[in-house]
Amino acid sequence: MSKPDDKPVPPALGIEPDLAQSKREFIETFFKRGAEFTEELMRENEKLRYRLVQLEEENRVVRDTQRPGSAQGSLRELVARIEALELERTQLLKRFEGVSTTSQDVNARFHEIERENNNLANLYVASFQLHSTMDLREVTQIILEILLNFVGAKTFAIQLVDDERGVLRTLAAEGIDRTKVPEPSLKEGRIADAIATGKPFFDDGLSSRGDLERPVIVVPLRTRDKIVGAVVVWDLLQQKTALQEVDYELFNLLGAHAASALQGAKLTAELNGRPPALWAAADLV
Repeated sequence: MSKPDDKPVPPALGIEPDLAQSKREFIETFFKRGAEFTEELMRENEKLRYRLVQLEEENRVVRDTQRPGSAQGSLRELVARIEALELERTQLLKRFEGVSTTSQDVNARFHEIERENNNLANLYVASFQLHSTMDLREVTQIILEILLNFVGAKTFAIQLVDDERGVLRTLAAEGIDRTKVPEPSLKEGRIADAIATGKPFFDDGLSSRGDLERPVIVVPLRTRDKIVGAVVVWDLLQQKTALQEVDYELFNLLGAHAASALQGAKLTAELNGRPPALWAAADLV
């Protein structure tokens, strides 16, 4: 039986486009109109501000003409002009207040949409990249990058089921040497329960982060009705104090797509005379 080597996961081998570039292109292509609309609204806001300043200045000049010794126009004409300016000023103030309120609402909505777009871009790019190659090393590296860059995982591993030994074997790891990753039994524990039920485990409070005996996240990797492995996370980056909605979506995506991507890469390896057992593919990574 082939034994996984002790080499760390190498860097990505020329995966193009990379996750960050793919995400930027996706956002620039599909969500440009929201930014343009917000910019137009802000320009209109600035125009109103400028007009108000002009009116204030005109009002001041007209009032100055009422002082003794002024030779400009009759008092009646000046009063009429003042009243007209005051009326226009009042109307502009009301309009400005309305635009300002609308601008704040739109700005808040814009940031909300921007977050939603960012989350959608993460999901789209992650899904696209998972199926962008049939090379096992590249598929594994993509899964690692998704967990690092999109989820913010710090210490984690991709583990695959070894039915003969009844344990999980480590395909790749990050934040810990692969030889030191626990290879748990499929009979008991958080990982075994997740594998048995097919349901992800999340320690939402992250109370046991860093404890290799108690992972904070376990996501089974499923192909149809068969569980072939799991993504196991023991710790997240320090600034990651809680899981967000998009994190759950990303883990669901990995559970549904990472296994099929790995299986496809394994079948490709088989066609090239590589080891048939999926966990044994660790020797290729």
